[in-house]
Amino acid sequence: MDSLWAGEKNIGGDLLLCNDKRDIRSLMAEVRDIYAVAEGIYELELLAPEVAAKAKPGQFLMIRPNKLGEPFLGRPMGIYDTNTEAGTITILFEVHGHGTELLAEVKKGDKLPLIAPLGNGFDVVGQPRRVMIVGGGIGIAPLYPLANALAEAGVDFEVVVGAQTADRLLAMDRLVRLGMPVHVYTDDGTMGKQGYPSVGVAERLAAEKFDQVFCCGPMPMMRGVAQICEAYGVPCQVSLEERMGCGFGICVGCVIDHKAADGTLSKKRVCYDGPVFDSKEVVWHG
Repeated sequence: MDSLWAGEKNIGGDLLLCNDKRDIRSLMAEVRDIYAVAEGIYELELLAPEVAAKAKPGQFLMIRPNKLGEPFLGRPMGIYDTNTEAGTITILFEVHGHGTELLAEVKKGDKLPLIAPLGNGFDVVGQPRRVMIVGGGIGIAPLYPLANALAEAGVDFEVVVGAQTADRLLAMDRLVRLGMPVHVYTDDGTMGKQGYPSVGVAERLAAEKFDQVFCCGPMPMMRGVAQICEAYGVPCQVSLEERMGCGFGICVGCVIDHKAADGTLSKKRVCYDGPVFDSKEVVWHG
């Protein structure tokens, strides 16, 4: 496993896996910028042309600070934005433990080991007339590329976004620039309506017809959104978050309970089979 984080010799981007139409690379990415967007939440821009050119909405990467053996494993981060012209990718991350504490301390010019692009990404089925995007907290990060792609394709969509409080609402500037309705919910009512994003989903599905819903955020929120979408008969895709070791299916450390259309139960790897799943396929616990 440690050979995947081999350091400077991988600066050209070593091919790790190329099957199932996947092109996963191990490379060193230069830090172009890093700054706090809220308390304990950072935006990190990296120079990684190979990833910027290939990443699809909903895919993620594994990254770690360039400190020998610390931490040993990378951290999964949703790809928040790409700029193919500049060759850069951007991630949002929240400091939760030692690994992300170290990541928050990196400086411009540092080179960080990463593996990307990983996962399956979102699947926009057919030619939908109206789509809903639902993001809770930092879960909005992997959804923004989808919103941007929908806007470029001329698809009508709405965004329901939530956070604990107004100063922890993320990506609002980017979302507003897309020119689509943004419905805001905060736990304490400091911006938008007081309540959870799932409340907004129920209200909008009751008022209008939507062809697809895409969701990412805390597990209880996604479970609620999935139940609401099933009640209204609207297809819903969820992007799951689980602890990961490798990021591409070898360690089998991020399995979930999965239910096929015929009712067959099995285990699926979030990193390789996901992170995006049809919400009806997820066995929701709790």
